[in-house]
Amino acid sequence: MQKVDGNRFVFNERLNAAFLDELFEGDTIYAETVFEDFLKDLPAYWQKVETSYQSKNMTALKTSIHTCKTLFGYVGFTDLQDLCQAFENKCADMTGDLAADFSILSDKKLNAQHIIENEYNRLRKYNESI
Repeated sequence: MQKVDGNRFVFNERLNAAFLDELFEGDTIYAETVFEDFLKDLPAYWQKVETSYQSKNMTALKTSIHTCKTLFGYVGFTDLQDLCQAFENKCADMTGDLAADFSILSDKKLNAQHIIENEYNRLRKYNESI
């Protein structure tokens, strides 16, 4: 799950490692920077999501979710990216139960944030050792 394969950094199994390998091309310093930026940026962006949801501002909610969707992609959470897309579509179409979907999305976002924190720390340690 969380290991180094020989000298190669191996991403957490929850992340789309093939996508990340292609994106970073083995540049773990770049990966560390992207993961760090994700951790710095996500709280402010997610606050906009929550505020928009609570105020039922569907236009702002759709835009905010779209931004978060992009952030999740950059750290390899392509499944969460897909979930954000589905939620974004529901906001645009005003279809489905947004409350249940928002709850699921919020839980998955929190779990993802913890995984990225761990991956960031692993990347930092790995980069210090090379």
